[in-house]
Amino acid sequence: MNRKTTAYNMVAEILRRRILGNELQPGQQLPSEQDLCKEFRTSRITIRRALQILEEELLVRRRQGSGTFLTAKPARKIPILSSEFDASLARHAPEVTRRVDLWEWRPADEETAALLHTFVGDRVLFVRRIDSMGSSPVAMDEMSILRAYADKLSKEELAGLDSMERWQKAQGIEIGHSVQAVEAVAAEEPVVGVLGVNPGTPVLKETETVYLADGAAAAIFVSYYRHDQFRLIGTVRYAGRTK
Repeated sequence: MNRKTTAYNMVAEILRRRILGNELQPGQQLPSEQDLCKEFRTSRITIRRALQILEEELLVRRRQGSGTFLTAKPARKIPILSSEFDASLARHAPEVTRRVDLWEWRPADEETAALLHTFVGDRVLFVRRIDSMGSSPVAMDEMSILRAYADKLSKEELAGLDSMERWQKAQGIEIGHSVQAVEAVAAEEPVVGVLGVNPGTPVLKETETVYLADGAAAAIFVSYYRHDQFRLIGTVRYAGRTK
């Protein structure tokens, strides 16, 4: 499913192609915001949003009062904000598509049962999904959902990049929070075959346990990202905290 491409997405994509296509040199200054507005026939706010996207992808650096410059070694890395995967892709990679690669009911193994606070052998829906940019897979995840929270689901609900919302609607549930763990691991099957990396290549692994509003564990999402194309970002909020 392709996401809607905004005006600033399109400007960012054109500038990104110039940078990665070596039309601009590392460290080189980009045209001013005013000149970019004229070139793309758009508003300054659109240009600023496009430049912010490129800065978040580590392609450029903006210097107050001086302008925008390419980084020393421009190499795109899509930032994924924790708990906001869908919004992150909509902002940085609306061209990403998702497909369901595997869909089956299976008994929970010991690790799955421990994370979901259930018993070994309890039925869970196991789903493997693959995210691609063009024809190149860049990420995959494996979901294990307890039967009570998956018995009304179809592949259509989980194939979209907005699957969290569709899952809640289909099952009539409300997600309360999730607990995430991120680590670098050496790639092995099926990650090697899916993402097209060599065995032992570092990949980013994120394990997320999803809890409902009443505190019940409902699902586990284990996601693998190519480390050369993604970086994971967490947000810590201090409002209201006391020393």
